[in-house]
Amino acid sequence: MADEHGATVNHDARRRDLPEPARDLLSRVTLIIASNRGPVEFHREPDGSFSTRRGTGGVVTAISAVSRFTDAIWVAAAMTDGDRLRAELAAQRGESVIEPDNADFRVRFVVSDPDAYDRYYNHISNPLLWFLQHYLWDTPRQPDIDHVTWDAWNNGYVTVNQQFAEEILAVADSSTQPPIVMLQDYHLYLVPGYLREARPDLILQHFVHIPWPDPDYWRLLPVEFRRAICHSMLANDIVGFQTPRHARSFVYTCEATLDDVDIDYRRREIRYRGHTTHVRSYPISIDVDAVRRVAASEDALRHEEHIKTFLNEHTILRVDRAEPSKNIVRGFQAYDRFLELHPEFLGRVNFLAFLVPSRLEVAEYVDYLDDINTIVGRINTKYANVAERDGVAWEPVRLFIGDDYPRALAAMKYYDVLLVNAIFDGMNLVAKEGALLNRRNGVLILSEGAGAYQQLSEHALSVSPADVESTAHAIYQALTMPAEQRAYHAQALRRLVIEQDILAWIYSQLEDLAATVGGSLVRA
Repeated sequence: MADEHGATVNHDARRRDLPEPARDLLSRVTLIIASNRGPVEFHREPDGSFSTRRGTGGVVTAISAVSRFTDAIWVAAAMTDGDRLRAELAAQRGESVIEPDNADFRVRFVVSDPDAYDRYYNHISNPLLWFLQHYLWDTPRQPDIDHVTWDAWNNGYVTVNQQFAEEILAVADSSTQPPIVMLQDYHLYLVPGYLREARPDLILQHFVHIPWPDPDYWRLLPVEFRRAICHSMLANDIVGFQTPRHARSFVYTCEATLDDVDIDYRRREIRYRGHTTHVRSYPISIDVDAVRRVAASEDALRHEEHIKTFLNEHTILRVDRAEPSKNIVRGFQAYDRFLELHPEFLGRVNFLAFLVPSRLEVAEYVDYLDDINTIVGRINTKYANVAERDGVAWEPVRLFIGDDYPRALAAMKYYDVLLVNAIFDGMNLVAKEGALLNRRNGVLILSEGAGAYQQLSEHALSVSPADVESTAHAIYQALTMPAEQRAYHAQALRRLVIEQDILAWIYSQLEDLAATVGGSLVRA
């Protein structure tokens, strides 16, 4: 295999960096990764050839780091016409997997009927499960589990999960080494149950990248849905979450949903129908070297020069997907309140917001983006002509809309305050990227609802996500914090991020898988 630069990948050499149990494990198994979105997209060129493009999204970015150590096989949904055509060509050629050019992984596509995929993704996965797991439903009004939802479950979510299982089994059955399956996220909750039924010998691990709510909130779903989810998830050998809080909620949900579970809370194990599932937390992080590399790229440096024109004596920054869970509107409300309370900052502080439009096929997301634009317009109108900067009317909020990762990383170098006030997040890697890159000893304001809170809160200003007033006070506290204190916390955050990077996240999972293959998982 070749890496992204076309060089031959020597997995054996790279494995020397791994802890011995993980190194030994990868030398004698076939690793199968499964996620809705894969690490590569194929596109058909006019001359009939196929070009490839790296997949996007946090899950793909995180899991791609595993492939540097082993020749993994990645099972993912065919997302483009090119994916479907390439899968069809592979079937004609009798290829069990596809080897993209200049990649250090192999791929197998799940090709679903478009209507089934739409039901699976746009009706169940998003928004139903995603909204539920982020506590975002307006419960007196939504969700309505009607005949359309039931049809989407039975003829979409169930169907596509079965197809994923079939493709994973095809890869496992053709493997010359014992297979280990690493399943990713909420799209594939039913897959482990199908796999366990067909191949009881498989080692299964499922990592959930988003929060897991408490059992009472799961009761918004029909009992058939939540029983099927818990039943299937307990077919895994290991279920991983971002935080111990999410892991505990999963245990409580299984206890409340299924009748015949036996739970060992001390060992964090669930015994169900003769099978033991280990429940663990693995806080995800960033690839420190990769983030630094992008931040130092020509593209990022070019953006830096442009961004500097928007800086002020004090600069507040946020970088987010434009979605309801990120709590962006309340963040702007808090900034407005801060300016009301502290008029001495008028004209001296700018709020730069870099927002990526997300899931615009979902009405709630479109409405939320409209809400963001409305409050930004209201704040800028409210303070129009209040102050000038370099002879130009002061604009307190600057909104940058678009998916431009190098630009976002460039901006992170220059904030005085980074606002991360999410309602609920699986982790929130912006908090970690900012801590790594910032050059101004910027202060992190961090919501208690962010998964990163567990790791970073000691060196951040904590806020409750709905508390606009306290967030306004936190902005003032951050901007007036003594320089020595700012430096101490900024340096501590940077050390934490470097020490607990994406490789530490991978190592801990591989060590637990190695212990499972060895017969028992003893790591606390």
